[in-house]
Parts: sequence; structure tokens; C-alpha cells
Amino acid sequence: MKKITCGDLGGPESCEVEFRGDDPAAIVKNCQEHVMAEVEAGDSDHQDAVEDMAGLSPEEQQEKYAEYMKVCEDAFKQG
Repeated sequence: MKKITCGDLGGPESCEVEFRGDDPAAIVKNCQEHVMAEVEAGDSDHQDAVEDMAGLSPEEQQEKYAEYMKVCEDAFKQG
């Protein structure tokens, strides 16, 4: 099981919450759930990250998602 931080996946750089998962998709899903929970709790840094993503075109959003998946996949390759 690998771990990656919120900041690694497009969240606020200052957010060091770690996500673990058995595969890259699980880590990305856990991060998305964390970000949404932080937004619901009123965290403005996480809200900014969501707004940044929402401001992208659908194609750009897919590219970002692919980047985040690559970060996770690379972590798994490192052993």
C-alpha cells in the first residue's frame, strides 16, 4: 500500500494529509473525498483548489486527472 499527500494531488501545498490505497485509483478517490470534506467544513485553501479545477475545460480536467493518476502510478513503481 502506497501513500501520497493531498498537496501531491493538486490540493493545497500546505496540506500534508496522507492517502493510502491498494492502487492509484483508490488513492485519487480518497483524496477527492478528503478535499470535498474539507470544503464542506469551510476550508478556503481546499475550496480554492476545487475552484481552480472547476475553472478548467473538461479536456483540461481530464489532463489534470491523468497527471494525478501518473503521480500515484509512479509511487507504486518505486516499490
